[in-house]
Amino acid sequence: MFDVAHHVLIVETEGFGNPILQLTTIEMHAELPGQKVETLVAMDVQAVVCGAISREYEEAVLQAGMELDAFVAGDVDDVLAAWQSGTMRQQGYSMPGCPCPLHRRMRRGMGVRHGYGRHRLDR
Repeated sequence: MFDVAHHVLIVETEGFGNPILQLTTIEMHAELPGQKVETLVAMDVQAVVCGAISREYEEAVLQAGMELDAFVAGDVDDVLAAWQSGTMRQQGYSMPGCPCPLHRRMRRGMGVRHGYGRHRLDR
């Protein structure tokens, strides 16, 4: 769950289908949604891929202008490969019991370009 995740995988890429430039795992012990999101913004994260997420954290991520793919489940390497190829939603990486087989994908505004920059995957 995003809210309590303490290990964050930051993936840097130049877009779908391009090689991963860098993988970095960081520890994050922020207590408040704003603190966790501020850390991601400071790292220039543009998209968050995670499992479950509370509405409070979801709103904080979206208000920060990041794209959000929530309720995603699967092996991190498999999810990363599917995300990078743009096929994650078609391949059904939804959490068990998720009412929508394609999970939730959300964005706020038009400033976010999915697939470019630094991205975050919960571990």
